[in-house]
Amino acid sequence: MSRFRWGVVPVLVLAFCTPSNGVADARTVDRPGVGVTVKASVPQAEEGDRVTLTARIKSPATARRVTLLKWVVPQYVGSPSWEPAKSVKVRGRSKVGFGIVATGPNADRYKVSVTYDGERAAVASKSLSLTIWRWIPLYSYTPYYATSGTDRGEYALNGHRYQGWGAVWYSNGPSWEARFTPGRHCKAFQGVLGVTDGSDDGSSGTIAFTADDSPIYSSPPLTPGMELRVEVPLAKPYRFGIQLADTSPDKLESSPVIGDPAFLCTGV
Repeated sequence: MSRFRWGVVPVLVLAFCTPSNGVADARTVDRPGVGVTVKASVPQAEEGDRVTLTARIKSPATARRVTLLKWVVPQYVGSPSWEPAKSVKVRGRSKVGFGIVATGPNADRYKVSVTYDGERAAVASKSLSLTIWRWIPLYSYTPYYATSGTDRGEYALNGHRYQGWGAVWYSNGPSWEARFTPGRHCKAFQGVLGVTDGSDDGSSGTIAFTADDSPIYSSPPLTPGMELRVEVPLAKPYRFGIQLADTSPDKLESSPVIGDPAFLCTGV
């Protein structure tokens, strides 16, 4: 009879998770002597602003390298992932700053990871979210109400060409109005106010804004050759209105318009 000897063969399985970008996944830990946190210099910013993210590192003497990671969502194909943005040696520092540019849209997400002597995997912070505001052209919003004689187009103010909105030259009306729905996502409105260069010499006009049917701004008299740049704060109104008026003397006509009008918004 054949005899079989049974034994136990030890098997060692090492699991590493290394994504396609070549940076090993970091694990979030919170124990004495090991860890990192990250804080932004501001909680929100406009698109294009520079912001400083500061990593605070525990036990910097044993920390080797700190890496800033950004949450990237592909526009068309692929899965969202944490991608390395910047990486530097710690060199014994307990604080390391990273300068970034706010991009959005709506929010940027970051975290940092640190490699330590004696640690197999990098140690990661909790993620932070930075609210991003961006300027959205008025023509991205379709007015839910508008009087005849108003339109989007290219207008000349003081010899400068603008993409804008206002009274068309052939409308021959005393006043015009349009109402838009930014939907409580916007905190400012900006534009260049004036009357078109095709307005009669000696003519004038005014432009006023409303928020949820309450007046919030009225321009001084606007005459040919004027360019009045304004930025009007908003309390995140649901409705936004624009009122144009031709205030010219008899037999003279003006066309009030807004060049490059835009809302400052987030969450849209």
